[in-house]
Amino acid sequence: MKMSVFIFNKKSHKVVLLLAGLLLTRIISTIGQPLPENAFQYRIADTITIGSEPNYPPYTIRNEQGEATGFATDILKAAAAVTGFEVKIQIGLWNDIREGLLTGKLDALPIIGRTPEREPFYDFSLAYLSLNGAIFVRKGENNIQSFDDLKDKEIIVMKNDNAEEFVRRENMTEKIFTTTTIQEAFLDLENGQHDAVLIQHITGLEVLKELGITTIEALDIPVPGFRVDYCFGVKKGNTELLARLNEGLTIIIADGTYRDIYYKWFGPEIVRERNLRSIARTVLIILIPVIILSILLWVLLLRKKVEKRTRRLDEEIEEHKLTLNSLQNQQKMLKKSEEQIRLLLNSTGEGIYSIDMNGNCTLINRSALQLLGFSSRQEVLGKNMHQLIHHSRPNGSGYEMEECEIFKAIREGKGAHRENEVFWKSDGTSFPVEYFSHPIQSNGEVTGSVVTFWNIAERKKAEDALIQMKINLEKVVDQRRAELAEKVHKLDKSQKAMLYMVEDMNQITHELKQERTKLEAANTELEAFTYSVSHDLRAPLRAIKGFSGFLLEDYKEKLDDDGRQYIHIISENASKMDRLITDLLNLSRVSRSSLKMTKTDMKQLALAILHETASEEEKKEFNITVGNLPPANCDASLTKQVWSNLIGNALKYSSKSDAKQIEIDALESENEITYFVKDSGIGFDDKFNEKIFGVFQRLHRDDEFEGSGVGLAIVQRIVQRQGGKIWAEGIPGKGATFFFSFPKV
Repeated sequence: MKMSVFIFNKKSHKVVLLLAGLLLTRIISTIGQPLPENAFQYRIADTITIGSEPNYPPYTIRNEQGEATGFATDILKAAAAVTGFEVKIQIGLWNDIREGLLTGKLDALPIIGRTPEREPFYDFSLAYLSLNGAIFVRKGENNIQSFDDLKDKEIIVMKNDNAEEFVRRENMTEKIFTTTTIQEAFLDLENGQHDAVLIQHITGLEVLKELGITTIEALDIPVPGFRVDYCFGVKKGNTELLARLNEGLTIIIADGTYRDIYYKWFGPEIVRERNLRSIARTVLIILIPVIILSILLWVLLLRKKVEKRTRRLDEEIEEHKLTLNSLQNQQKMLKKSEEQIRLLLNSTGEGIYSIDMNGNCTLINRSALQLLGFSSRQEVLGKNMHQLIHHSRPNGSGYEMEECEIFKAIREGKGAHRENEVFWKSDGTSFPVEYFSHPIQSNGEVTGSVVTFWNIAERKKAEDALIQMKINLEKVVDQRRAELAEKVHKLDKSQKAMLYMVEDMNQITHELKQERTKLEAANTELEAFTYSVSHDLRAPLRAIKGFSGFLLEDYKEKLDDDGRQYIHIISENASKMDRLITDLLNLSRVSRSSLKMTKTDMKQLALAILHETASEEEKKEFNITVGNLPPANCDASLTKQVWSNLIGNALKYSSKSDAKQIEIDALESENEITYFVKDSGIGFDDKFNEKIFGVFQRLHRDDEFEGSGVGLAIVQRIVQRQGGKIWAEGIPGKGATFFFSFPKV
């Protein structure tokens, strides 16, 4: 068992260290201008929540009373106590507490190894323990004699443990098997599964002892590079809590608390030889004051930065809360609109159906099916509606599709209103209807029509009766002209009745217009419904991609190269379609989102996008100039997407050019400001100028440049929604320039 520990045996050493720390604190506090009275009060809460594993002996365990204890847990509790913290402990498996620290449910972990894989996500305290790993095998098996023998062996590691990161980092073997706990790993090895377990040495011995396993032993061979410094861990950026924990760790090392806890769990016999203790003690007496001074200087310098960052984070949190509330409200409204659309389509008495440019039915409601005599949508969807309800019958009724007013209106991009005869499915008889057709448009092009109709047979009978009444009335007038004077009173009543009838007709016409307005509103809501439905396409795509990954992971050895390649192609195409759906959702979202017009610093926005989009390598390779970009009155969030797409395209399409130059600038006139992004990339022919802004319109193959063909369509919609214009100029092989303008007013 190899570990590094630091122990002070003389009281004088502790006093020297504590006095040195207090003295340095006093010196630092007097540098520069006087600090306020509460300068050393911590902004963080005085209660922190830490995560402790139930069975990672002897560092974090659960005792017989169910309480969290262990060497690392006791060290963190002691460090927290001397800095005024109250500690709450949540017990959970390693993956759960590690995820809890990332999501903010936990404030700190008592033991976590500092590794390259974890440094982007966590900040680490001073190392208080350094431990080696070991290889455990079944006794009597001699197939592993050196570290190199692990190359083709089956290795068991705990998931997301230091050991798994080490094995994958060093590319020791492709046969890696993970378990949730160390206990599971040893039980699998004991049952004859796999070749070896790689784990921290002391923990492995403790677990074997706990399980009563005597058939497994640790090999006495070194594992190069598998030596890990163990620290307290906090979420990345929580520098104030980390400084306070470092302060507590320094104090308990100096006052002997660390030594007492160490003796409690490991015993004094583990301590290094006397001469090494003396050397370590001497070195630490010199280094710890320097470390304390550096920490205090660092804390002092960070204090103002932390306060400034805290204020900024508070503002961002409020903004995120507002955004979250807005999204939740939008989701509720969207769900309510979807329910209203479904209810409207299936509850209205009017028949409603939609057709494509070829006349094939794409949607039909319940009333339309009932009016036409169909029992299910499957009898109608995909069928030509003209042939079903208008076309010539054996008796000669009906007319050809070219003469149909609906299809004439579709070709002209107009609506139509007409009374006509349609045929009943069961017996081929016809009945009169009145219908309205309205064109369906997508990206400015007519893609079909939605038709609303209702049976007017009763109204026709009433009109025929009215006509007959009029005829009869005229006959009576002719016959009794001589008696006109005597019948004036009756005729006056008849005229009034006619007036009432006309007024009723006007009222009906007004109500029909109102229904048409409602239908147009329903069409708008239908677009939103279509947007919602597209979300559901993601679920099967994710299933395809997920199960492809499972196949490749679990059955990799059972598949030949072609099989693995096919699964890889399936996964890639699923990802590509998911990105395409995301782009289409973004395109739909741009059309429906409300605008928040503010005065926006366009130069700062462009520089921020450039910094986010360009990699470090691209920043070195490209000659990028950003001119003086005047501020614009626009929606900053949507305009950010414009800059992101145009700058990203400039980098992408110039990546294969010898001269990698990008110019970002603006032109200002009396009424508008024009911004442009100019590159020296592959360019394009001006005859494709309009095509590049269409949805799914691409000038290059996927194997040349990746893309979905939706980005520039989104950019065009964003600019036009804000009252602006966008256009492009290009020369094949010499680059392209994309312009967009916003009005000043």
